Amino acid sequence: MTQPVPPRTSAHKPYLDAIRATLQAAFCIENFESQVVERHNKPEVEVKSSKQLLLNPVTISRNQNERILIEGSVNSVRISIGVKQADDLEKILCKRLMRFMMQRADDFHILRRKPIPEYDISFLITNFHAETMYKHRLVDFIIYFLEEIDKEISEMKLAVSSRARIMRTVATIVSISLVLLFVILCIQEDGIFKFHPSLMAVSYLGFMFQAINIFSVDNTSRSSSISKRKQILIHSLFQVGSIICSIIAFTAIYLRKEQGNKSHFTSWHGLIGLTVFIWSLLQSTGGLLLTILQRYIRSLGLTHAKLRIYHATSGVLLFTMSCFVIVLGLASNWFKTKMPDGKIIYSGIFYLLTSKTIVGASSGMATEIINHMKSFPSGYLVAYLISLNFYQHFVDFLEEEEARTTCSRCIAEFDA
Repeated sequence: MTQPVPPRTSAHKPYLDAIRATLQAAFCIENFESQVVERHNKPEVEVKSSKQLLLNPVTISRNQNERILIEGSVNSVRISIGVKQADDLEKILCKRLMRFMMQRADDFHILRRKPIPEYDISFLITNFHAETMYKHRLVDFIIYFLEEIDKEISEMKLAVSSRARIMRTVATIVSISLVLLFVILCIQEDGIFKFHPSLMAVSYLGFMFQAINIFSVDNTSRSSSISKRKQILIHSLFQVGSIICSIIAFTAIYLRKEQGNKSHFTSWHGLIGLTVFIWSLLQSTGGLLLTILQRYIRSLGLTHAKLRIYHATSGVLLFTMSCFVIVLGLASNWFKTKMPDGKIIYSGIFYLLTSKTIVGASSGMATEIINHMKSFPSGYLVAYLISLNFYQHFVDFLEEEEARTTCSRCIAEFDA
């Protein structure tokens, strides 16, 4: 007889000992032929043809999320396991791992294809399994599975968190590099126009990116010194810097247009840029009210958590639109004279967009799909090539529109 599998921790031992004793008692099963069809045998724990053939189900719980349900009958035992899931990341990892196992239920004879509701995975052991396998080996396997599933999910979570920290570090380096590049391109420009592209880059690619990025630190990598209140304070400081820079940049381009007696907001870059600027002011005001008026919000019956999610989602969309405005600016004549090939800047902006989309999509299918895409470098390569192709067509379209507008203006001046 094999030795029992030793538990991983002393705190885990009473939980596993209770499960082992319950399983050893529940595995006293025998053949019980169907009373309706001759030479036919069905697991009574599944069909439940008679209450006299069923045993009282036993639930052993370590905490609210980690539990096991053992349902016995005269000829079968059904074991349903609820795996510990502390956060959304563990839920996604657990769901993937269980789906991977249940897709191979044909080779895993005691595994049930579909788990019992409110549980993650279920095993069905009949008298035929007990006759062809050692009962103590079945018990050891269940105990070993309970130990290893927690260990496997923890290791997967650490791997994902480590990769996420690397991606955030690279994104920060890309953000700083883009800001420095815009500043270098504008530093030799005469007049007040140089404050517009440089400070807009500092505002959105610098401060706003870091304001969103401060909340992307997960529970496994968060330092004990960084509390939630400190995160909100740092986020607010970054947003204040973003608003100040965007106001100065907006004022600079407005005064430049006034000095040249040019019309305002006649291009897509100007119209969408104005929308993003107003959106930024409203977003900052909403975040300020959400922080200051917490008690008043609760007194009105509103849920502060839902409002915070709405604010975060709006912030990610705002960052996406600001990057789109910057991409529109890359097609301007001024930028083409400074840097004819803007694919490097476009690649950096695309990288920041993908990283912030992952931060914004913190739960649900969107996070699962994006994480699945990020697991394969080919996904980034394909998306990058498609985006470059789209960017080239988009630039060609803007050039055609600009040429058509210039031609129409010349014809109008000639007719006049």
